[in-house]
Amino acid sequence: SPGQILVTTPQVAIGEGKQNYLLVSIYIHGETIFARTVVRAHKDSHVSLFDSFKSDMSEVGLCTKPLGGGMMNVDHSARTIKLKGACGTFGPADHRRARRIIKSFKKYENYTVTVA
Repeated sequence: SPGQILVTTPQVAIGEGKQNYLLVSIYIHGETIFARTVVRAHKDSHVSLFDSFKSDMSEVGLCTKPLGGGMMNVDHSARTIKLKGACGTFGPADHRRARRIIKSFKKYENYTVTVA
């Protein structure tokens, strides 16, 4: 069900190296009070990244709303993630909020996440 997918969709999906990232709200249509905010990053453009994620979510009955974007540099060997910049299409992301979400994700809790 969309509700089950909403709560089980990973909050963070990022790669390695320099990439664009977005903060995206996902929710069941008409029920934005239960929205979750997720972080997605990829080497693709912000628009391609959002379109791909939006398509995946709509297939399972969820709505998406971009909350802004920026750039991310991920170094898994050094356990560092740097957030900076803005997205021309969707505006700037709240990098501190993105940092909180990334740090709350088990895989990245021991990473140093900085905001430029």
